[in-house]
Amino acid sequence: MEEKTHGRIKSSQVERFLLQDVRLGTLDRLMQLHDNQCVAVDAENQADLNQFATDVLAAASRGKRFLFRSAASLLTALAALPPQPVAPEDMASYTRNGKPGAIIVGSHVQKTTEQLEELLKLSDIVGIEIDVSRLLEDAEESRSHLLSQILDPIHTAHSSGRTPVVYTSRQELTFADIQARLDFGTAVSDLLMDIERGLPADIGFLISKGGITSNDTLSTGLALTAARSLGQILPGVSVIRTPDDHPQFPQLPVVLFPGNVGDRHALAAVYQRLQQQ
Repeated sequence: MEEKTHGRIKSSQVERFLLQDVRLGTLDRLMQLHDNQCVAVDAENQADLNQFATDVLAAASRGKRFLFRSAASLLTALAALPPQPVAPEDMASYTRNGKPGAIIVGSHVQKTTEQLEELLKLSDIVGIEIDVSRLLEDAEESRSHLLSQILDPIHTAHSSGRTPVVYTSRQELTFADIQARLDFGTAVSDLLMDIERGLPADIGFLISKGGITSNDTLSTGLALTAARSLGQILPGVSVIRTPDDHPQFPQLPVVLFPGNVGDRHALAAVYQRLQQQ
């Protein structure tokens, strides 16, 4: 917290609810919080979050108000949602017509790179790297040529029953200033969304790796105004499904996979869960 607030809130000012505290109950301590105190809460599984949510709701019923920065699992606990209709290991039942899917990897964090390395080892995966340095060229013709070079192998892989994995090149680029870096990031995102719109219409599923990439997938690539949540395929990794009347990808399961979530094998595990028939 001290790092996040650039020293405005000192680490010594942050309350800590340890795992044993959460499991024994935190209602009394929640009631004693005052003046917007910050609290770091430990949890190991959904049962811990369910216990904590029970205490939070009890405190709220007595007039306490809280602001959270958390993963979606806490919302599940606070809303007392029942188990998701299809278990994570059975989510291949959502894959459309048993078809291969497509995977878009935009995140550049080290954990994503490690997960990508494991995914590319699978025999039914076709890796397609985007040399993003080519976007530094101004010519629109160059960008269109790059898009065509990416879409052609995607369709070839799909028609052969394999799953294309499109990922941005991993090398670090340097820029003259912050604005140039931001503009470049926008150009990369725009290209990824053009790729998504150019995917085969009958893909079985889509995995979007990266927080910003996933946000852009929903708002721009798929242009969704509504979607149905199917639950989590791994902890912290949500799955939604596009509406029946989506103009290009109706009833498409879409995995929203943040960059820093999961272990080294998590991306491959998600793919294999959707690919199983």
